[in-house]
Amino acid sequence: MCGICRISSGAEFRDVSTMKQSEFSCGPRHKGENVVINRSFETALRCGAASLAIGLALGSAPVFAQAAPPATAIPAAQEDTGAPTGDIVVTGSRIARPDLDGTSPVSVVSSQDIALKAASTNIENVLNDLPQVTATTSSTSNNPGGGVATVNLRGVGAQRTLVLVDGRRYMSYDVNQIVDLNTIPAPLISRVEVLTGGSSAVYGSDAIAGVVNFTLKRDFSGVEAGSSYNVTEKGDGQVWDVYGLVGANFDDNRGNVTLLVDYTKRKPTFAGQRSFSTNALNDNQDGTPLYAAGGSGSVPQGRILVPGLNAALNNGCAASATAYQVFNQDGSSKCYTAADGYNYSPVNYLQVPQERFLVSAMGQYEINEHFTPYFEAQFSNNRVNAQLAATPISQGTPFGNGVTGPLTVQVNSPFLAASVQNALRTLDTNGDGYVTVPTWNYRTTALGPRVNEDERNAFRVVAGMKGEIGAGFSYDGYYMYARTKNSQRQTGNVAIDRFLLATNTAFQGPDGTISAFPITGGTVVCASAAARAAGCVPANIFGLNNLSAAAASYIGIGATNLETYTTQVANFSVTNPNLFDLGAGGVGVAFGAEWRSEAGAVTPDQYLASGNVAGFNPGQPTSGSYSVREFFGEIRVPLLANTFIHRLELNGAARATHYSNAPGNVFTWAGGAELAPIPDITFRGQYQRAIRGPSVYELFLGNTVSFNGNADQCGTAAAVTNTQLNAICRAQFAAAGAPATLIGNAGIQDVSVNPLTFTGGNANLKEEVANTYTLGGVFRPTFLPRFSLTVDYYNIKIKGYIGAVPTQSIGDLCFKSFNQAYCNLISRNSAGQIETFTSTNQNTGGLKTSGIDVTAGYSQPLGALLGADDARLGFSFSGTRLLVNDFTPVVGDPKVIRCAGHFGAQCGVPTPKWRHTLRTTLGLGQISASLQWRYLGAVTDDDPTTVYASERFKAQNYFDLTTTFDATENFRLNIGVSNLFNKQPPLAASTQNGGNGEQSNTFPTVYDVLGRSFFVSGKLKF
Repeated sequence: MCGICRISSGAEFRDVSTMKQSEFSCGPRHKGENVVINRSFETALRCGAASLAIGLALGSAPVFAQAAPPATAIPAAQEDTGAPTGDIVVTGSRIARPDLDGTSPVSVVSSQDIALKAASTNIENVLNDLPQVTATTSSTSNNPGGGVATVNLRGVGAQRTLVLVDGRRYMSYDVNQIVDLNTIPAPLISRVEVLTGGSSAVYGSDAIAGVVNFTLKRDFSGVEAGSSYNVTEKGDGQVWDVYGLVGANFDDNRGNVTLLVDYTKRKPTFAGQRSFSTNALNDNQDGTPLYAAGGSGSVPQGRILVPGLNAALNNGCAASATAYQVFNQDGSSKCYTAADGYNYSPVNYLQVPQERFLVSAMGQYEINEHFTPYFEAQFSNNRVNAQLAATPISQGTPFGNGVTGPLTVQVNSPFLAASVQNALRTLDTNGDGYVTVPTWNYRTTALGPRVNEDERNAFRVVAGMKGEIGAGFSYDGYYMYARTKNSQRQTGNVAIDRFLLATNTAFQGPDGTISAFPITGGTVVCASAAARAAGCVPANIFGLNNLSAAAASYIGIGATNLETYTTQVANFSVTNPNLFDLGAGGVGVAFGAEWRSEAGAVTPDQYLASGNVAGFNPGQPTSGSYSVREFFGEIRVPLLANTFIHRLELNGAARATHYSNAPGNVFTWAGGAELAPIPDITFRGQYQRAIRGPSVYELFLGNTVSFNGNADQCGTAAAVTNTQLNAICRAQFAAAGAPATLIGNAGIQDVSVNPLTFTGGNANLKEEVANTYTLGGVFRPTFLPRFSLTVDYYNIKIKGYIGAVPTQSIGDLCFKSFNQAYCNLISRNSAGQIETFTSTNQNTGGLKTSGIDVTAGYSQPLGALLGADDARLGFSFSGTRLLVNDFTPVVGDPKVIRCAGHFGAQCGVPTPKWRHTLRTTLGLGQISASLQWRYLGAVTDDDPTTVYASERFKAQNYFDLTTTFDATENFRLNIGVSNLFNKQPPLAASTQNGGNGEQSNTFPTVYDVLGRSFFVSGKLKF
């Protein structure tokens, strides 16, 4: 009877199809049966195909079934290779096969490779090194952030990458239906397989760019304890992790129970702790260098812009209609310059703090060959904070269904110097003692920074049964329930209604008389009687540090979002890897059915829901659910073997899906072929129709707001000379009551004007549809043992792309294409500035991307050279050439955003045309040293119409060095240095400061922002 085969140590980021016979060994099957591979590679594996198929099927059944551990202990130097210790099933198919060749390229990261990476307890730090992955959300994501870590294959969005754990769907972190990698038990990971190309016919919705499948250790027996510690050379950025793993086989290896407990603590690193991010850089958009003067125009001194005030003050900017007055501490004012701006950068996080507690348990028991019940359970408590500078507030801050609007300022306020009072009196045309201030900015530093505390409690349980049916058929059925609850607590926010009441002041006399004009013996109070009764405290926002503690307490509030998300899956599948034989090997089939339910809700408190909050973005409640019923099948047909060609094999898969909501009935399919004319070369190709159903977020999002930049064109010279554009601008100005004389005035679309964008869900959304294909080859020359090379071309084209119409597209379609439907989505204020853009989710866009992946591996024994039998040298290479990454925001609009080799305000994070990693490992006995070279190609800005200070980022090279010591058979120690040469990140000002960067003057998820760091990790097993 054939045994269970194990792949021996594989090189990092290796294509699974390149593994060879020498990398396999066999151990005992359950109940003590043994086998030795002494036949050809294919014959031996084919012999095991029937037993390997138990529990494997199409659908959401496990990709890798469980198997017993080897009979003898694995030497310490070979432990945790990340190889499967059970059936040979490659991600992308549910049918057990007699070899590791697959029609879709699959890259493998082993547990040994994971251990070589600094801060690998956060698994995204490992995955983001893969050339196929675009780093978008990680431990360095502060704003945007969200307290999560995700994986984004091919840069098409994390929601288009399906994350599996042991071939099953995992738990989503919120209504976006994306997996937070923080919830995956890293110490249990045996290996990670990354599949390129659509896989919806095999796995269902979301697998458009590909699949990332985390395979966990099975049948663990013994006790293992491990810990790691990371710190930068500056003594900050500490990450500490400790875990304990216990497992036991019982009843003659018929059953197993495994338990993991893991704790992680990550300390924050502030932007102010690095020279490149201490100051918020600015960009004039004229090609001049970046400069650090000032920062944001929302300043704690307060600043105002009132028509006629500059002339009345005559303090240096009398002739300007766009210059602000900024206040000194004594209440006097001066003309605002860039040097007066607020440097918001230092208090922002470069690395967000985290505290995580994770428990995972697994078990199974083989009653007989027909019945093996099993279970899995995971629980994660994950706490991550984000921190931003103190709350900025202005006339454009979202408030309810509109914006905060103008301030009402008391002319005779004692908060103002006499010079300002006198100037304001000339503007008080109705003599009521008040002047309206249409444009203003303030920052509430007295409240401290804005802090967002995410505490996610997530749990997942799986209960199932698997076994043999007979005649080569086996089954696997299970039910999964997963739920995530996030309590998001915010501090540093401002209640807008209170702010407006507190800044509208009056005098109160000893007898209770209220007047805008001075009263003998009077004191300053809030003008509103109702506000005074509710405890209103007058707020002095005119001058640095003039806001009293009492006033700060009155206007400051906390806020809370409660988020819940639930996923349920019921799956039953049947498989037979050898239904019959056409002479070239067994024809394999798999079929089954699945039911899935997705439900989620976001419940903001009264401040966030009403929009009565400045600081973090408000939003309406989101709540909804849908269900999916699916039937699926898969077939693999070996046609020829060892004839005039070495091997020819075809495969196909299909899935019929019914959504309970708008997508309705959906059909996906796949077909592929492998051709090996000779044993050394295999050609492969796969074509797939993939889909992604809309998420709960996209379907049911309550109205929310964000700041996505300004797409105004009415402040340009063309707005005066172009007849069509001028007519559009005049109509918008008339509707807002703004003077038409401001058309063509550049000040109305100054970089300090940041309109808000209202977005919302759409219950009528249809599915995204993608056509994907891969073509490639595998070269394993018999004349060069231990060498392998794969080259694969991938092509992904998405139609019906779901998203809100981008703010820039709304502006372009209105002001350049003169499309009135999009002009209707824009509103202005009385100063002529755009206040809001409105957009809901639509199936409106398209995206296509293509490229070439190259992997290579080689190992060379050095025994003869070094006089040691176990000396070895290995190389592992993985590279990606990005050919196309084009995004069409609105089909029919000629605008196409081309992101291959670009970065910036439209494309976001850099997507270089070439990326690679090369790992070189030298091993000698129980000691090995591994050097990794990470290369990111040069990128240029994505907007040819604007000249930024940072038009090009040159190529970046990072080097990491790790040494591994197998001190004893039971103890392994890793010591390493990351970013060996302390490479600093390229710089670009953020978009809010006129630049084309993201956070902290760079892109911290892509480029190393912490500098040289050191780590040590140890593992004790007995």
